[in-house]
Amino acid sequence: MKNLKRQLVLAIGIMIATLISVTAQNFQGIATYQSSRKMNGFSIKSDQMTPAMQAQIEEQMKKQFQKEYELKFNLKESIWSEVESLDGGPATASAGGLVIRMAGGGSTTYKNTSENLYLKETEVFSKPFLVNDTLSKREWELTDETKTIGNYQAYKAVFTDVRESRTISFNSQSDGEKTDEEVVPEVKMDTIKIEAWYTPQIPVSQGPDEYWGLPGLILEVSDGKMSYACTKVILNPEEEVKIKRPSKGKKVTRTELREEIDAKTAEMTEKFSNGKGGISIKVGGN
Repeated sequence: MKNLKRQLVLAIGIMIATLISVTAQNFQGIATYQSSRKMNGFSIKSDQMTPAMQAQIEEQMKKQFQKEYELKFNLKESIWSEVESLDGGPATASAGGLVIRMAGGGSTTYKNTSENLYLKETEVFSKPFLVNDTLSKREWELTDETKTIGNYQAYKAVFTDVRESRTISFNSQSDGEKTDEEVVPEVKMDTIKIEAWYTPQIPVSQGPDEYWGLPGLILEVSDGKMSYACTKVILNPEEEVKIKRPSKGKKVTRTELREEIDAKTAEMTEKFSNGKGGISIKVGGN
C-alpha cells in the first residue's frame, strides 16, 4: 500500500511538474494509434452456414478492425478520428451468400474535459447523427505497475465496466412466408475489465476513442476485445493542431441513438425474415 501511494504521488508529481512547464505555451499534440480486435464478442450462427464459413467471416472482420487512428489534443480537449485508408468505402465480410457491411469508419469523437462535453459524429445505416452528451465518468483504479512505452514511463490503471451484448435472431417459415413474431434483440449484461496504460509525462486527461480521465495521456487500452496502442506521439508541432467540434447530423443523446439503432435493426431483421432457415448474430460482450 505504501509503495502504491509513493507511485501515485510520483505520477501526479510528474504530471504537475510537466503541466507547470507547458502552461506557459500552447501545449498540444497528435498521437497515432493502431487498433485490433478479438472476435470472441461477435458470433454468427446460421442454418445455411458451415462452421468453416462462419470462421471465414469472423477472420475477415477481425482484419477489418485493424485500423489507424489519430488523436489531436490540447490541455482541455481532443478529437479522435480514423486515418483514411487508400481502399476507401465500407468494409465488408462475406461467405456462403451472407454479406456483412461494416460502416461507421468516418466517426469523429470530441471530448472536452473542462466543459464535461462529449460530441460524436457517426452514421447509423447511412443516416448521420450527432451525439451530444456529457462525458462518461469511470472510477479508475490506479496501480503501482509501470512499463516503458516508447520514450515514456507508463502507469497501469484498471476499471470494471458493465456493458450490454445483444443477440439478434430471426427465423422464417419453411415455405418462405414471414412469421408474425416481432424481432426483439436479446439483451445481456456483461462485466468487462478495462486495462489502460497512461503517462503523466504528457499532462492531458485524454485517450483513444471514448477513454479519458487519467492523470496523463492514455497510450494503451484494452477491454479484452478491442485494443488501442499508441505508435507515435508528436508534441507541440510547428503547425498548429486544429481541433474543430463536430456539428453534422441529427442531434441525439447516447440513449436516443441506441433507440434509433434498435428500431433500424428490427426493421432490417424483419426484411431478412423472408428467407428460409434462421440466422443469429451476437454483438458485444465476451
